[in-house]
Amino acid sequence: MNLSLTKRADYAVRAALCLAERWDSGDRVTVTEVARRMSLPRTYTPQILGLLTRAGLAEARSGRGGGYRLTRSPSEISLLDVVEAGDGRVGSARCILRGGQCRRQDVCAVHDAWYGATESFRASLSRVALDEVAAALPRVPAPRQRSRPRTRNAADRSSGVIPAARRSPA
Repeated sequence: MNLSLTKRADYAVRAALCLAERWDSGDRVTVTEVARRMSLPRTYTPQILGLLTRAGLAEARSGRGGGYRLTRSPSEISLLDVVEAGDGRVGSARCILRGGQCRRQDVCAVHDAWYGATESFRASLSRVALDEVAAALPRVPAPRQRSRPRTRNAADRSSGVIPAARRSPA
């Protein structure tokens, strides 16, 4: 068993942490913000957020004000939940001595030790909630929403003139 995360699980953890940071505000987080905040590849981030969504850990809303948010409190989501959303079940079903699938009814000499180590690793990840890890991240303020005038183009803004078609009748 390799105890390092695949890139997909690593990215899933980072994306989930980004969503966890914004849980209390109730805000949805855009793909662009998740990618920027957590240094994820912008083109791969939607797939990662899709993994979290399919696992039931996040939900998506499209359109204005859309984005992603967790489906439940980060205190109720474990690192194991997130890692398994990215990589599937943590652990190996491959027999170390015989190769191929592990035959639970005919276990090899290493089985008990290997199974115990795998279950210890799973238990360790399951005891760490997403909010605990998110609390240790350096805080980055949420991006401000820019409001842009809708009725004037750039030339009008620079001259201060409102085109006749947009003026209120006097």
